[in-house]
Amino acid sequence: MIRKIYLDTCCYNRPFDNLLDGKIRLEAEAILSLCTELDGNDFKLFTSRMVDYELGKMKNLDKKEKVLVFRNSIASVHLSHSGEIERIASDLENLGIKFLDALHIAYCEYYRISYLLTTDKILINASKRANLFTNVVNPLFFVMEVL
Repeated sequence: MIRKIYLDTCCYNRPFDNLLDGKIRLEAEAILSLCTELDGNDFKLFTSRMVDYELGKMKNLDKKEKVLVFRNSIASVHLSHSGEIERIASDLENLGIKFLDALHIAYCEYYRISYLLTTDKILINASKRANLFTNVVNPLFFVMEVL
């Protein structure tokens, strides 16, 4: 069975963040560990227009280029946008989830993606208020519990 995974923008950035911080380094290593698993047939990585939008807003052009190359080298499916995704996001926003974060979750819910990986603790906690198909988890948790 292929497990569907979606990384939010902070996960694509993580390997290029300040790796002197222990937590950041561990999260980066978890994401890179996941990347080695993508070569097999057990996992498929999805991305969306939301990731494109957030990456497009990056001000550090050198880092932006590295993150884009990284994302393009590992994400195998680019999800299409729909009005239903916006409706799901609006419902999630009514639960107190920030709209841009709600859009990431909405893509996952609409396309029945099993895991949304994020380093955003607020998003992880907020997602617990919703009855989701998608598991919103930190990449460290994913590597320890799923891989």
